[in-house]
Amino acid sequence: MRRLFISFVLILFLTQPSVAGQPDFNRYFTSSCLRVDLYHTGCESMELFSIDEIIEEPHWGGNHNALVDTMNLGLYIFRVFDLETNDLVFSRGYCSIFGEWMTTDEAREGKTGTFHESLIMPFPRKAVQIMIDKRNRENIFTNIFSFVVDPDDYHIATESRYDYFRARTLIKNGPPAEKVDIVIIGDGYRKDETHKLKEDAEKFIEVLFSVEPFKSRRDDFNVRLVESVSGQSGVDNPREGVYRNNLLGLSFDIFSIDRYMLSTDNRRIRDIAAKVPYDQVILLANEEKYGGGGIFNLYSASVSDNEYSEYIFVHEFGHAFAGLADEYYSSAVTYNDMYPRGVEPWEPNVTALLNGDCVKWGDLIGPNVPVPTPDDSTYAGITGCFEGAAYSAEGLYRSSRDCIMFSRSIEKGFCPACGRAIERMIDFRTKK
Repeated sequence: MRRLFISFVLILFLTQPSVAGQPDFNRYFTSSCLRVDLYHTGCESMELFSIDEIIEEPHWGGNHNALVDTMNLGLYIFRVFDLETNDLVFSRGYCSIFGEWMTTDEAREGKTGTFHESLIMPFPRKAVQIMIDKRNRENIFTNIFSFVVDPDDYHIATESRYDYFRARTLIKNGPPAEKVDIVIIGDGYRKDETHKLKEDAEKFIEVLFSVEPFKSRRDDFNVRLVESVSGQSGVDNPREGVYRNNLLGLSFDIFSIDRYMLSTDNRRIRDIAAKVPYDQVILLANEEKYGGGGIFNLYSASVSDNEYSEYIFVHEFGHAFAGLADEYYSSAVTYNDMYPRGVEPWEPNVTALLNGDCVKWGDLIGPNVPVPTPDDSTYAGITGCFEGAAYSAEGLYRSSRDCIMFSRSIEKGFCPACGRAIERMIDFRTKK
């Protein structure tokens, strides 16, 4: 593997230049993709980045008219500045596995963890400075890492990887720059099970587009499948002593949560996804056990053959695509202080109700609905502000008594706050 030797500087205070509208894509970027692979290391009290590799890939699937992120979502955001003019030319909010690791008991006790992650952006025509910011305890972004990328640097890797995997188009509605592009990658499917992978992918995509607002916005999506092959069926289940030769390394029991299924092999996931243009990655595990995971602007992961698989697929995609928070509060988790008291969550579907009856989805609440809203059958199907959300029975509120982000059912659909957040993200990804 080529190694990139590159200097970096820590910026303590970041002044963002004003940007009128969106940057001109063709002025600053080419049609290919820049991928920066990072190691993210630390514990609760410390974190640092180091660069693994910088890669030019053939496809960037994003919207040319939505380069600067206006969504204000994610624990982190990376901003890209033209080095010559200091113009802000690109930004994206995101979350990471490391961001969740920091809230675990092990990280609180000072144990360090290292996770691999990637920054994805269109390939720059000229040198750029990339700055990674993180929300502090008051939810204000502060800079924690900065480095420069010169597109003419000969260390930038360009080789194709996993060319022997077949890519299929399941849904095509237009050019990648004008649509939300989803790529599905299978894990735990042997070579003789590629037919099952295709059937599973087609099934779950139809499930996703049977639920509003995805149903009404189906024409705004392209969906592709990469027929990735594993040596064995299934994925790792450490509590049962089961370890599979599965390509992507999906595993249950992440952060000691039995149902939580993620992969930490980010490099391989990105190498395989690079075969096609993509905005969102879905990992599909050939598994019966209940489980899944979804992290905003990273990927969603779900299982194929559980009785709740359809719900898991849609629920986890809600996390990854629109930055939706879990609305349930009774299931066990191993996170500490993920939602600090006295701080309004950045997620669009939960609130700490810090400003009286001023709620982020307040325009959806009827004039005679009390805030907070009593959690009883009188207000079933009504948009309000119901206490209990995001792993907390008290102090955090959701907009509806039930929702795909609350209970194991897709029958009642997404609540109005979640539905609006999804629509807003679709609009951002496809606006002209």
